[in-house]
Amino acid sequence: MQRREFLAFGVGALAAAGIGGSQARARQAATPPNRSTLDVQLSIEPADVEMITGEVVFQLLFVGRAGVAVSNTLRPVLRAIEGETLRVRVTNNDGRPHAFAIPGAPGSQTGPIPPGGTAQVSFVAPQPGSYLYLDPTNAPVFRLVGLQGVFVVRPRNPVTPAGSPIPYSQAQQTRSVQLLFDALGTPPRFPGNKWDPNDPERERIWLFTQIDPTLNAQVDAGRVPSGAAVTASFLPRFFTINGLSGFDLSHVSPTATEELHHLFEAQGRVGQPTLIRTLNAGLVTHSPHIHGNHTPWLTLTGPTGEVIVRDNIPDVDTWTLAPLGKVDVLLPIRQPPDIPVFPMRQEPFPLRYPMHCHTEMSQTAAGGNYPQGAVLHWEVTGPLGSG
Repeated sequence: MQRREFLAFGVGALAAAGIGGSQARARQAATPPNRSTLDVQLSIEPADVEMITGEVVFQLLFVGRAGVAVSNTLRPVLRAIEGETLRVRVTNNDGRPHAFAIPGAPGSQTGPIPPGGTAQVSFVAPQPGSYLYLDPTNAPVFRLVGLQGVFVVRPRNPVTPAGSPIPYSQAQQTRSVQLLFDALGTPPRFPGNKWDPNDPERERIWLFTQIDPTLNAQVDAGRVPSGAAVTASFLPRFFTINGLSGFDLSHVSPTATEELHHLFEAQGRVGQPTLIRTLNAGLVTHSPHIHGNHTPWLTLTGPTGEVIVRDNIPDVDTWTLAPLGKVDVLLPIRQPPDIPVFPMRQEPFPLRYPMHCHTEMSQTAAGGNYPQGAVLHWEVTGPLGSG
């Protein structure tokens, strides 16, 4: 595929990312299938990508070529079950050396891949949780220019000792997180259902990143600065979630189809808890802030990228998402207990609430176009027990 062909996709194509899938809604936590080795083929491709303002910015992208763990998409989500072996083959179609690695997954780094070359690495899927895959070459330069994506690992035995579905293995589970997932579906705090790992609507992935067009233009022109120089001078003008920002994240537009729109926006009726995986591939610390519900903060990121399940589970509406950080939160989807108004009335469903970042510059695009940054919505589609 030629570089200019990517432009037709717009940023919306970057965000398809393998999220979603079948709409089947199994109600029990199914034991994942036994698979020996997952073969994944990726390529590194140069692209011209349109921003929310219409500005076209050079990027480098991982593209899924084949394999049961990916879709044939740009910047695909890789998925595996703990303990499975992944065999990742990466072809470099850019004119510069690159590499592939997953911080927190031992043995996942390919080493340098020359222009036109291919490298292969095999490694064992680490403990369950949310991970970033990226190009570690001249860090953080090529990661910021676009070589980044999400790797999700599911537990082989996805239940608490009491039998409640949970996204972490029993070896990881703390007493607090077990009690939380056991309490789901129990009124008055958590009416409705348990978390359903087999319903794709009960998971959302929000990959935050930032774009400095000056850096991207330098790399495009063959003047690749050092990682230290970029860290000292990085000046982002665009802030994206899953490759989109602003209007494109919250409304149907030429670059965000109806299907794509629903892949971002968490939604469900009262009592359908949803796991939200938030990751930060950039250099700016984000502070995602969600309106309408408080979210239990489930995980932290260890010093080498490993997943740490929290022992103390705070109920927050804002959490810290540091560079290379990964945080899982649980959106319970409760009907907010609003202050009564007079005359009393029931607001019609759906109830829509924003999620935006409290790092204020991230709410803008191109130096001040507000609110065209890292902002989207979630919604309560209906009352408890509705279809």
